Amino acid sequence: MKLFTICLFLVTLTLPANAQETNTKALLTQNENETWLQEYQQLEDSEEKLKMIKAKILYDAQFVGPRPGISLTGLNEEQRQALKERESKKPKVTADCKILFVLQATQSHILDLEKSPQYKSLVEHLETFSISDTILTGTSASAIYGSRARCGVVLLKTEDSKALDYLENINNQK
Repeated sequence: MKLFTICLFLVTLTLPANAQETNTKALLTQNENETWLQEYQQLEDSEEKLKMIKAKILYDAQFVGPRPGISLTGLNEEQRQALKERESKKPKVTADCKILFVLQATQSHILDLEKSPQYKSLVEHLETFSISDTILTGTSASAIYGSRARCGVVLLKTEDSKALDYLENINNQK
């Protein structure tokens, strides 16, 4: 009985610590994104690819991506102070960079749930759609999408009527 009580006590002590470790991560690194892209490119099954994309987009939503720099040139002291105060209220950046997921249908849609949470229902149903993909990295990604494509771009193309219906519903809700 003593052994059972000790084991139960030890288990209850470690559970909260383990739960916190898996749910809070301080920074999403460029290295992690590069590793993800390599693993993704090795997959051949399109359904598995879409599941992996879905999981990555949902995971990345907890991180705040880098923002462009701010120029204080030409501002008086009061304006500078107001701008610094406004910037200090924004969430702290927690990602070196993020992989850019772009869904191309009748228009291009950037699937970043941090900035566009309205796409969450679409992302949650990704594996039910017929989608083709293309990976862009390096200069080809930057040439099209600029600095936000530093970690790479996954272009998703679809003409699937279910996906188009989801997008239409999202656009009607705006």
